[in-house]
Amino acid sequence: MNFMGTILYFVVIIALMYFLIIRPQRKRQKAQTDMMAAMTVGDHAVTIGGLHGIIDEIDENKNTITLNCEGIYLEFDRRAIARTEKDDPSGSQMANDVMSDAAENRANSESENNEKTVEMYDDSTDSDNE
Repeated sequence: MNFMGTILYFVVIIALMYFLIIRPQRKRQKAQTDMMAAMTVGDHAVTIGGLHGIIDEIDENKNTITLNCEGIYLEFDRRAIARTEKDDPSGSQMANDVMSDAAENRANSESENNEKTVEMYDDSTDSDNE
């Protein structure tokens, strides 16, 4: 009976290893493979180093892609891409609008703060002169 308990113990350990380690790794690997197969020119890509760019060219023979990073073209191995996003003009336009609104609000609040500082400074200098 002790021998059967030991075998059962090893079977449970192997099953746990499969479900906790091997299976999730296979899922991640399949997702990465699917992402690399779905990459197209014009998609937004982020490398494993954190560089953002637009896919400009895909070379199947050399297994590389060329990223356009604001006018700078860099060639990477396809495995160096951490994630991609399909180019969505409406989504990126909305993001640009939100960013520009935030920048305007920040600029307005900074100019208001500067005006208040100048007014406070002017009041203190006027009282010294009297």
